[in-house]
Amino acid sequence: MDQRVEKLEKERKEIIQLIDKFNGLNQRILKLKYVEGLTLESIAEETGYSYSYIKSKHAELMRIINFTKKV
Repeated sequence: MDQRVEKLEKERKEIIQLIDKFNGLNQRILKLKYVEGLTLESIAEETGYSYSYIKSKHAELMRIINFTKKV
């Protein structure tokens, strides 16, 4: 059990470090989604942007993150 908790904590720290590489709205979307656990719909309400815009920005961010993992 302790190893699982340690692994999850390590993954959480890595996610936060990755998110901190972004700024502005991009960083806010990632933090709200992956640290606070909000849905994209909730993020749209929270930020005042449309759901379709937030969905599009999130998809773009995931492409960037996946690309950087491959490089």
